[in-house]
Amino acid sequence: MAEYRVWLIAASVIIVVLAVIAGRLLWQLRAQQRREEAERLGYESESAVQRKAAREGISILVRSYIAGQVGGSECALRVAVLSETAAMDAACSDDIGVFRDMAAALAHIPTHAGWKALSSAQRAAYTTEMADIEAQYSDSLQLASERLSRVA
Repeated sequence: MAEYRVWLIAASVIIVVLAVIAGRLLWQLRAQQRREEAERLGYESESAVQRKAAREGISILVRSYIAGQVGGSECALRVAVLSETAAMDAACSDDIGVFRDMAAALAHIPTHAGWKALSSAQRAAYTTEMADIEAQYSDSLQLASERLSRVA
């Protein structure tokens, strides 16, 4: 009987050690899940703030375009970039598509430092090209801006 006691004590010690290890791992898992949930909620909150700011930016841009304060090219490029962040509903996708299409047509034209590095002749050529593209998209851009200004 004494032999069995040694084995029972050894088995009990092993079971207690394994239970402690399992409890500790479970505690670490729950702590990690809480951290991940907090990070996810923070990300979702930050993402919602960014989407709202992008929608507001689109609204401001289209209203400025309608008022003649912003050119069609600049408006199209900026709205196309903001639309990647903004969560616009399906009703606005066609309107946003007009801005994206025009931005794609303008994509080859240098901006910022690239524009400053161009010669006068190159700038004039690109300015003429931008005016042609703006004329091509003018009507659809105006309609899309008016619809977006009411929705966004």
